[in-house]
Amino acid sequence: MNRPIAPIPPGALDLSGPAAALRRRLQRQAAAILEQAGYQELLPPTFEYEEVFLRAGGPEVADRLIRFTDRDGRILALRYDFTASLARVAATTLQDAPRPLRLCYSGKVFRQEPDRGGRPREILQAGAELLGQGDLAADVEIVRHTLALAQALGLRDFQLNLGHVGVLAPGLSALEEDTRLAVRHWIDRKDRGSLTRALADAPVEARALRELAFVIGRRDALQAIGPAASAAVRPGLEHLLGLDRQLTDAERSHVVYDLGEVRGLEYYTGIHFELFVAGAGRAAGAGGRYDELMGRFGVTMPAVGVSLDLDTIAEALGGAES
Repeated sequence: MNRPIAPIPPGALDLSGPAAALRRRLQRQAAAILEQAGYQELLPPTFEYEEVFLRAGGPEVADRLIRFTDRDGRILALRYDFTASLARVAATTLQDAPRPLRLCYSGKVFRQEPDRGGRPREILQAGAELLGQGDLAADVEIVRHTLALAQALGLRDFQLNLGHVGVLAPGLSALEEDTRLAVRHWIDRKDRGSLTRALADAPVEARALRELAFVIGRRDALQAIGPAASAAVRPGLEHLLGLDRQLTDAERSHVVYDLGEVRGLEYYTGIHFELFVAGAGRAAGAGGRYDELMGRFGVTMPAVGVSLDLDTIAEALGGAES
């Protein structure tokens, strides 16, 4: 009993004073903005049966769950993300509620990253999910809320990198699995030389990845490749251009179209994006369309959402731990 108390576990944080106050302010502001926009706050439990998170994220999230066993022998997991919990609630408690459902949340998620030492294991998040509406208007709404939240929370130098699964998917699906994995690796690394060599004998649709994977810029970058795009790629490009036309000049100034983003392609089914903030070493938010997720919980409906990392935003604002 006289031994010194052990330090907190790796990836945990003690926050007090200005650091704690800033995070609480960010939570309150995010909740107020989303509730004013018609989003109903949902407070799911801190832990669920692990099946909820495995059903949403697939077996690859198993190693990232922080799990324990209850007295009945069932395996529970601390909340890995909010989207899985909201999907469960929408498919059960709210299954008869009018569509679309606009839900928002704020709180901590808990995850461990075996292959990334030093990453936090508890993360303060706030976000929104729009369930039951699968059109361009829903995508525009979520993108606009993301930009509005970033600005309202005090960020000034930020950028939303926005892509669409439909641009790379046709080329990737034309490849054999082993080649596809290698190509995704070189695209993620932005290694044009290795990508070119990997696609030397690939089908025509796949060889288009040599150019598409390196397209990044404003609306003119999308327009420049439009006429040369294949019929399979064109719907994704047109969707992004349609979204761009709905944004104001002020909103558009924070948006960059990045067609070479391959992370999350198994999860997202349409637009996908990440929020980056000057001075932050990791993304401060992410989101997109995931129309297949709700079907895993027994109720098929389109879905699009965003999740903000309030810890990263707080650090970018100068509110690192005291």
